[in-house]
Amino acid sequence: METTIQDQKSLIMVVDDNPEFLDGIELTLEMEGFKVWTANNGKSALEQLEKAFLLKQRTGGSGLEGLPDLILADIMMPEMDGYEFYDKVRANPFTNHIPFIFLTAKSGEENIRQGKELGADDYFSKLAPPEDLLASVKGKIKRVEQRRQINEEVVGDPTKSLMSGSFVAIAVIGSLVMAAFCLGIAFATGFLGL
Repeated sequence: METTIQDQKSLIMVVDDNPEFLDGIELTLEMEGFKVWTANNGKSALEQLEKAFLLKQRTGGSGLEGLPDLILADIMMPEMDGYEFYDKVRANPFTNHIPFIFLTAKSGEENIRQGKELGADDYFSKLAPPEDLLASVKGKIKRVEQRRQINEEVVGDPTKSLMSGSFVAIAVIGSLVMAAFCLGIAFATGFLGL
């Protein structure tokens, strides 16, 4: 029996240095049917992301299917805080597509503003009702599933981007042909004279 996108459990990475909070979020998400990875700081989380990507590549996959569908991360953590972790995730072309939610005790307006200015997909106080967090998580996961469905229909593989491989080559060739055509018209009409 073939597995469809809808049959697959979404994978969520939760990064927090508070073990009790980490366990609580993990349990909440698992009860909602999600698979959960946990890490106790940004450095450890980055190592997990790298290992998962490399493992999938070595076993014949694109690597992207081994990555989480969503990341929830605290801000105040040892070794690498949430902001630095976010920056590193966004700087990597293989992880920059993953939706990212800051989940933190820092709920001051300046902290929320900083998280939003960085480009995080959402920002929640740890004191927020679990229902609000779950609503955001489900919305982000729904977008991920929609993107995968489109990729599967167009590319034939839900883990590959529309702009990967041959699609990039086709886009570049198309752009060059269009540029040559426009230049030809410009020269033929005398708009560009030599």
